[in-house]
Amino acid sequence: MFSRPRNVVLSALVLSLVAGYFVTGHFLYKAPIGLDPSAFLLGDWIQRLVPGAGHAIAGPFWALASLAAVAGVSVWLVRRAVAGRVDPERRSFLTRAGSGAGMALGSLAFGFAAGAARAFLGVGTGTKGWAPVGSQINDRDIPFTHPEWKDAWKGSRVQNYRRFGRTGWNVSDIVLGTGRIGGEDGEQIAKLAIERGVNYFDTSPDYSGAGSEMAMGKAIRSVPRDRLFIASKFCTPIGHLPPGTPVPKYIEAVEGSLSRLGTDYIDLCHIHSCDEVARLMDPNVHEAFDRLKQAGKVRFLGFSTHTPNLVEVVSTAIDSNRFDVMMIAYHHGIWPQVPELARRAREERDMGVVAMKTLKGAKHRGLLDFQRHADSYTQAALKWALANEHVSCAVISFFQLQHVDEYLAASGKRLTEQDLAILGEYDRQIAGTYCGPHCGACLSSCPEGLPIHDVLRHRMYFEDYGWEKEGIQRYAALAKNASVCATCPAPCAGACPVGIDIHERMTGAHDLLTLGDWASAVPLAAGGRATPG
Repeated sequence: MFSRPRNVVLSALVLSLVAGYFVTGHFLYKAPIGLDPSAFLLGDWIQRLVPGAGHAIAGPFWALASLAAVAGVSVWLVRRAVAGRVDPERRSFLTRAGSGAGMALGSLAFGFAAGAARAFLGVGTGTKGWAPVGSQINDRDIPFTHPEWKDAWKGSRVQNYRRFGRTGWNVSDIVLGTGRIGGEDGEQIAKLAIERGVNYFDTSPDYSGAGSEMAMGKAIRSVPRDRLFIASKFCTPIGHLPPGTPVPKYIEAVEGSLSRLGTDYIDLCHIHSCDEVARLMDPNVHEAFDRLKQAGKVRFLGFSTHTPNLVEVVSTAIDSNRFDVMMIAYHHGIWPQVPELARRAREERDMGVVAMKTLKGAKHRGLLDFQRHADSYTQAALKWALANEHVSCAVISFFQLQHVDEYLAASGKRLTEQDLAILGEYDRQIAGTYCGPHCGACLSSCPEGLPIHDVLRHRMYFEDYGWEKEGIQRYAALAKNASVCATCPAPCAGACPVGIDIHERMTGAHDLLTLGDWASAVPLAAGGRATPG
């Protein structure tokens, strides 16, 4: 079988798929979690190759290295098979078709596709992968700030404190998230939030490269320690400590936080961004917590998760009864199991439940349509999360002074019909229209070879960026446009992993972007704007 080069080519591509799925996919999946370099083979050594890197680079490094290795093996196998053939004509054909650069590119493409399917779409993992998390939770375009700093919000204070499960604390319903706090500006924001009644803040060594903890340490110097509930993470400034980390290193990480915060103890320490039961239940981290608690340096144990494996992690944590607090992604639109998990945590274990990632991923200019609303999208989202009686509080990142007024204006307020209308309108605007992953999964479903992703992007330029001329011109420049969809039976139906109705969006794009032959005659420079390709 392996004496025939064609069979070797096929075998090499199968090898690329298998290695891509199990090896490349493993590292692509791990990379977004934000683990410390020690989680990866030779991670600390690889990290030293890029001084100053704020996150572990070993995950992407090994993903690329695995692809390169499989491509190299594939090329070697094919060239070896070709060299063993005596027929010059067959050798010439196979050399062109299967060896060298062509084989390398094919192997890379197959390997990456398999790895991406596992990591981003969750194929074979029992989850939906990182694609929905990236588009609905980690989207950089999430609208944290209302376009107008309204006078009615100014001077807002915390209006409600809630029991925080078996910790015995009553904490502010709005929690100061410090993920983007740093420097003097961050210190000023934190001081103002505390003055307005916020008594719980959440920080971590890897927020702003430890800058968050240092800024918070300065902000709380004049505040009596027993007035504040402080949470941090088992983490280094570069990332989360992996399972199997030695107990002394876990303890050292917490002591680093204590030093930066300028305090003798923290109230809560989380196993952060937890996506696997092995890290959640690592005996070493639990032993480290027990030692720290006995020493009076940490009072309560928690975990946080907003990753594809959230449901299994939360269920395991509740069953274990080891955790006092859980901090979970909870917003209007992802993980429908979360309300039931929150109920179980409160009723079965009396855990404190923190809602985080309460804002849903946005389109580029999503907030522009919400300026007419008296209340902000953030306020509606916070009130929605807090309307669940099993949620103790909601954490959100404060990084502008406006946020102190805007977010605290939601404190103690009931969810109203107006709030639900805002959230419903927001959902309607982004559901089934926003190509978040840009994964290309739909392309093979089109018998016409239409560049669906390009058509969606050009429509986005027109509708969401306000770059009407740019969208029209780029659409006109396509070798094939969506006019082919008019009489097509739509084999693309169901091909989009995030639920976009491709046929409807394509036909609508053609109607929107086809304004006559004159459009293509307008020079690009007249649009006055260059865009990403």
